[in-house]
Amino acid sequence: MFQKAGQIVHKENAVQAIVVADTFDDEFLPISEEMPHALLPVLNRPLIDYTLEFLSLGGIEETFLFCCTHVDAVKRHINKCIKNGEGWTLTMKVNVIVSESCRSFGDCLRDLDAKGLLRGEFVLLEPGTVSNVQLLPLLRKHNNITKNDKGAAMTLILQESGIGGIGRCPHEELLVAANSNNRVLFHKKLGKTKDRKIAFPLEIFLENPSVSLLHNLKDTHIAICSASVLPLFSDNFDFQTKDDFVRGLLMNEEILGSTVYCHILKGNQYGGSITNWRMYQAISYELRNKWIHPLMSSTKRNRKLKNDVYVGDGTKISESAGLKNAVLGTDVILGKNVKIENSFVFSNTKIEDDVVITHSIIGEHCTVKSKSKITAGSILGNGCVVENDTFVENSLVVAKKPENYEEGDRLGDRAYRLRITVDDEEDLSIIGLGRRLSRLHIGDLTYESDESECAFSVSDDEELSYTQTPPPDDTKLFYTEVIDSLTRGFEDKLPCDNLILEINSSRYAYNVTLKEVNFNVVKAILIMSLRQPEGGQYFANVSRLLTYFTTVLKNYIRNESAMKDCLEAIQDVAMCSESLPDKWVTFVLQYFYNKDYISEDSILNWFSTLIGGSKFHRQVKPFTDWLKEAEEESEDESE
Repeated sequence: MFQKAGQIVHKENAVQAIVVADTFDDEFLPISEEMPHALLPVLNRPLIDYTLEFLSLGGIEETFLFCCTHVDAVKRHINKCIKNGEGWTLTMKVNVIVSESCRSFGDCLRDLDAKGLLRGEFVLLEPGTVSNVQLLPLLRKHNNITKNDKGAAMTLILQESGIGGIGRCPHEELLVAANSNNRVLFHKKLGKTKDRKIAFPLEIFLENPSVSLLHNLKDTHIAICSASVLPLFSDNFDFQTKDDFVRGLLMNEEILGSTVYCHILKGNQYGGSITNWRMYQAISYELRNKWIHPLMSSTKRNRKLKNDVYVGDGTKISESAGLKNAVLGTDVILGKNVKIENSFVFSNTKIEDDVVITHSIIGEHCTVKSKSKITAGSILGNGCVVENDTFVENSLVVAKKPENYEEGDRLGDRAYRLRITVDDEEDLSIIGLGRRLSRLHIGDLTYESDESECAFSVSDDEELSYTQTPPPDDTKLFYTEVIDSLTRGFEDKLPCDNLILEINSSRYAYNVTLKEVNFNVVKAILIMSLRQPEGGQYFANVSRLLTYFTTVLKNYIRNESAMKDCLEAIQDVAMCSESLPDKWVTFVLQYFYNKDYISEDSILNWFSTLIGGSKFHRQVKPFTDWLKEAEEESEDESE
């Protein structure tokens, strides 16, 4: 007889796991206001289904699903799965644990320790984990480690992943130092630090004959735990996350008497977690391409169309609709001439005629009325109604009037822009949605290699501009140093070769990619050119500045990829400087073209990706029209 959600059924010596269902942050606003993270649709299947299927296939017999918010919805879903006889229900018990007072991952584990439900070693999963790993061999390996090291508390499951890999989140960049027995000596999430340098404790090199420094790893958000882990969380209330736990054990190893180990997955073994919108897109892409076999989207829930489009049951699509790289939920209705690219549309949503949606996410039960355009990383919460001929760009939109509503945020009776304030008065409002949308790269995922550097990007014709994806902190610090170096160099008339050496030194200090270097160097020079000169002669001064940095520009604009970075820098500066004269764009493009920094093909290809009708598109169009006319005249003369 199957158990109901919330009914705890023990099995002696069962292999156990803990799944924490809540993220305890606002990464998934505004969707998370109405929908629990565990039920977030991934290829029209609730996220928790992938997690439970993985645990069942991995050998787990009893799972404790810890919930703090949207508890009733999660319970209903688990009971529905049990009633329908989902695959995992045949081999695994799921007990839903509820505690609405918990405010962190650590609080959940302390609550579980107080309940005394865990017996022996167990598997610990952070929210949104998706994997195809066999867990029983990992449990046996951890058990063998504990026989030799009585203080072994946790084995972190990490996966080999090159820098720029699709499933590797730049905000979770990881650096690990381990000895020959895979005991973790140093553990640091580089994506969450502003430190320019990394200081390793000298003793790890003095006390270990062999130390491996590993930067080719990603955190799968899976850990194998000894029975001591929950008491350690209970005894240390400053352990709020798994990373806090690892850091605390490494810093206080002699006091706590506990150690941490790691196991590295290779080959077709996969582990990852949907912790933000960027990882939502990445894992959706990997599931669509069956890279996480045997986990995959159900063919009962989806049908695959051309152009990499997945459509749920009951969805109606007009013959004149244009779809590309999109996932549509169940019972979605698309009107005539609808265009949807690189986007996710959740269930029970209606898109009326002549609507354009690109690089965005549309929540459940939304209505987007005729001739509207939603683009540039926008996210519509559940139940929003976007009125006719509305333009939404780079915004979070909610159906109800928010508490911090300001004039201009209203898009309709059931559509309001949501303003979010985080971290030191940083306002993530209409202009930029900060860390949420910096991770939202809706589009084809490819590897891009340039001078042995591997960087995550979207395909050439669909890449989001830097204006829509704010750079991480290290990149901002690098950009600041470039500005300082170039300003000082121009004022003191330093040789450009010396400036290039300074820029390259900063590049390696901050570990930025070549793409980021190209973009930020050109952007820095262009920003300097905006300074108004005394006595007029604006464009003469711009030309003088660009001429001075000729050597620098030639050094960093060497190939087609760098030309694209240069054009994106021009776009970023132009779109962020509202008072900039329209002729500035034409002047800069003409200058770079005449100097052969950028080619005609690179300009026209880049122009084709711009949003039609936008102010920047209108600024660029006269120059591209001139290029096309010149080409036609040249062809006529040759005939």
